[in-house]
Amino acid sequence: MILSEIKHFKNKTATDYQRIIIKCDECGKEWDSALLNQKNGYEKYNKDLCIGCKRKLDYKEGRRNSNLIVERNKLNKGKTLEEILGKEKAIAANQKNSISNSGKNNANFGGKYSHGFGHGKLKIYGTKGLKIEDIYGIDKALKMRKNYSINRSGEKNNMYGKPSPQGSGNGWSGWYKGWFFRSLKELSYMIYVIERFNLKWESAEKKKFKIDYIDYTGNKRTYHPDFLIENKYLVEIKPKCLWNSDNVKRKAEAAIEFCSKYNFKYKLTESPKLIKFTDIKQLVINKKVIFTDRYQEKFNNLKI
Repeated sequence: MILSEIKHFKNKTATDYQRIIIKCDECGKEWDSALLNQKNGYEKYNKDLCIGCKRKLDYKEGRRNSNLIVERNKLNKGKTLEEILGKEKAIAANQKNSISNSGKNNANFGGKYSHGFGHGKLKIYGTKGLKIEDIYGIDKALKMRKNYSINRSGEKNNMYGKPSPQGSGNGWSGWYKGWFFRSLKELSYMIYVIERFNLKWESAEKKKFKIDYIDYTGNKRTYHPDFLIENKYLVEIKPKCLWNSDNVKRKAEAAIEFCSKYNFKYKLTESPKLIKFTDIKQLVINKKVIFTDRYQEKFNNLKI
């Protein structure tokens, strides 16, 4: 059904390219079209139908095969518009699409999906590479970060109770003769204590050595010491400057209680000396030290 008034000229003819509003005789949907398109559609279907109702009728009466469309889409998959339509038709199609989606015809005109970019503030698009402060503002970002921290702390953290994965943390990490270390202090302890005195050891980064403690906020947390030496000493490697920090003290108290239950002794210590980078370089050359990818790249950029 045509809802618009058809404009006729003095000779009682109407231009085929005037825009009119049409209502679908099946579903009641309204859309904008050229008069010529309405004439052609009515001539074919004997009523005004929207594109969806036309397709349904075509499928029902066998004029359109959905399998052919699927096959056509498969053939066109990965091809550019120019490869499908040819250069001239592709240029015309792109121009038509640009015109029909510009200005008020653009779905995002007026900032419907925005957050500070384009027509307004882009929420869905245009945020890649931006900090949440850039997107939401400093005040809201601070609240979001605080809430995120609360919702991911203690038992809510998906790593709660699990050993840290290899390569995590900020220390230089890698393998020394196949033994994994998480910092240069651990590596130094391996070389100048464990290896020097030929001590029997194993990594304490295992589930059986999980120690529960309460942090300063009152949240439950877990941690794993670094080594079990001679099946007796649970060893934590920390620089002396941190031994009196609140976090280390809390861990130590929990570790001492854990050791009393399982007949271990807790030892908070550090290596007698820190390995020099010149020595590390030689170990790397001899393939006795292999860093994780992250620190191998960092090591390669050092001028030693």
